[in-house]
Amino acid sequence: MNAQGFGFIVGIIVGIILVVILFKYANTNNKIRTEYDERQEKVRGRGYMYAFYTALIVQAIMVLASICKIEIPVEDYILHFAGILFGCLTLGIYCTWNNVYWGLNNDHRRYGLVFAIAIIINIIAIVGPAISGMLFEENGKIGLPALNIMVIFMLSVYGIVYLVRKAIDAKKGTEEED
Repeated sequence: MNAQGFGFIVGIIVGIILVVILFKYANTNNKIRTEYDERQEKVRGRGYMYAFYTALIVQAIMVLASICKIEIPVEDYILHFAGILFGCLTLGIYCTWNNVYWGLNNDHRRYGLVFAIAIIINIIAIVGPAISGMLFEENGKIGLPALNIMVIFMLSVYGIVYLVRKAIDAKKGTEEED
């Protein structure tokens, strides 16, 4: 196993441990698992279906590009991660837009802090490679730091969708009061 592979595995393990700790911190009842009501579960199920089909479509496009010998200047693992990312984006956007993103035991402010910390950690992870010119692999393809850039993009999109949804809900609330 090369150093990048080992670093990736260590990063995943550390990430899982941090997620468990942060979920306990961000949930009001200090449980790791988020609790949802029946309506939320139903809507989230539809979101998972859309996320699955989105990931499937992205992977099908990647297969087609490979068959057609279309060269994309990124490492293969980044293309695979793109399928995961677009599936996650679909789920997050759908759930946020349908007001089922937050569970019954979530503290929105604490989760906001967790997302901000995640963005900062991912920014830090790309600063070193960017300064040292290591964003690209030796073969000229975009390398491992692109994963961090993609995560920053995903979390930023979640934040924007959340703020737009919150603004729409606030406007509806003021219209109902009038």
